[in-house]
Amino acid sequence: MAKRRILKKDISYVAGDLFSEALVCMLYIPGVDSGKADVVMARILDMQDEFIRRANRPDGKDNPKRVKEYYRKLRADLQTEVNAIATEIGELSK
Repeated sequence: MAKRRILKKDISYVAGDLFSEALVCMLYIPGVDSGKADVVMARILDMQDEFIRRANRPDGKDNPKRVKEYYRKLRADLQTEVNAIATEIGELSK
């Protein structure tokens, strides 16, 4: 269970970093549309909730191989989502 706890903390840290980056862009970079920044920040919070929820309930609890595959897919999905949100944050300042 300790691994699941660490995974959930990592998800929270990443979401917090992304959120603070979007907030800094909105507050300190002139010309950033605050409406778009709000949408990105809401997406970050939704992403955090979704991935923590997914980390709590793995599919296939009876088969260890399926659980490993589930968490591998969860991490890959998280990385994809983080990259997409980081790209959106980068486009805020353009």
